[in-house]
Amino acid sequence: MAVTELAFLRLRSDSSSTTNEVLTEAQAAQAAYSGYPVTLLRQIEDPSFLYLLGGWESVAKHNEWIASEINQKFLEQLKDDVEVKWMFHYNVNANVDQPSGSSIPLNAPVIALTRCFVEPSRKTEFDRVLATSAPALEKHTKPFSCGRGWKADKRADEDEEFILISGWSNVEDHFGFAKTENFKEFGKIRELLTGSEAKHMKVER
Repeated sequence: MAVTELAFLRLRSDSSSTTNEVLTEAQAAQAAYSGYPVTLLRQIEDPSFLYLLGGWESVAKHNEWIASEINQKFLEQLKDDVEVKWMFHYNVNANVDQPSGSSIPLNAPVIALTRCFVEPSRKTEFDRVLATSAPALEKHTKPFSCGRGWKADKRADEDEEFILISGWSNVEDHFGFAKTENFKEFGKIRELLTGSEAKHMKVER
């Protein structure tokens, strides 16, 4: 089953031209290997953080890439400058040409990443509430889409994790959504969360 990779990276210092060159080479090599586009996004709250977004036909295929000689070469070159904070797989469509609600809005000026943590016993209830409340969010994000999906590689001892990746014209528009009538419906999902985290990013390349 196809999955979306999301990796959270920290640049240990101001990135040099050499670091950027290696990142660009690694980005192109992964795209060629996976057959899916690979996008780097920079966090707005703290620009020392990057997100790598890519697609894979399966988690096993991604694991093959991780172990490959070419990827290990890139990791060695970047080990002193780039720290991988975490990397997970999600059941989210990474294509930007899909209908609203099923794709990641890479065409938006600002992209909000919201990680929602849910007790496993309430996953079905969360899906039910989201199905009725998601149109309220999508109405507000138009013309940009809102990708969403569950974490595919959750450990048995972890809460479920659901991500929302929504497109906005600016950060203020995202915060302003909480003050609208549409949010009253969408906000119902908060009652089902054990925690959440929201950050904003822009496409780097």
